[in-house]
Amino acid sequence: MISVLGISHQVQGVTKGTFEKICDPSYRQYIETEIDSRRFDFVFEEASGLGPTIAEDVSLRILGKGHYLDVDPSLDTRPQFGIPGLRETCTLIHPSESRVTDGVRHEVMEVQDKREKLWVDRVKGQSFTSALFICGYLHMLSLAFRLQSADFFIEQASTYVPHHKLCALPHA
Repeated sequence: MISVLGISHQVQGVTKGTFEKICDPSYRQYIETEIDSRRFDFVFEEASGLGPTIAEDVSLRILGKGHYLDVDPSLDTRPQFGIPGLRETCTLIHPSESRVTDGVRHEVMEVQDKREKLWVDRVKGQSFTSALFICGYLHMLSLAFRLQSADFFIEQASTYVPHHKLCALPHA
């Protein structure tokens, strides 16, 4: 059994990422509660070699060594797995402004497809009864369906994206 949790990478608590990170005590509390409840005996995470992360720290403390796996290779090792180095692009909606504004992000389908297939293979290589799989929220549904197609029972597929914490603009 696997529960898939899609998150914003900004709350993940990666230590090596260069993107803006948000300290979110609610995320940490949720992960601690879920792992401490002993519902899960393994944690998989799309951390791209940027850890340790909050989930890695919590799983090590509660479940012990050998119950956590970062399933996603780092950017520099992806070619070893046949994953192209192509990165997503972004089209700015107001490109003339001096600060970064709203934009539309364009994903490279081939990259995402190969990454998710690798993740499923890595899950298949582990022994567990019940696992939590943490990934970026854009992967949540496609990954849940891939895992289901690989004969895993998906208990739930959920997202945690605290928009009010991720954006400094006022929200209604």
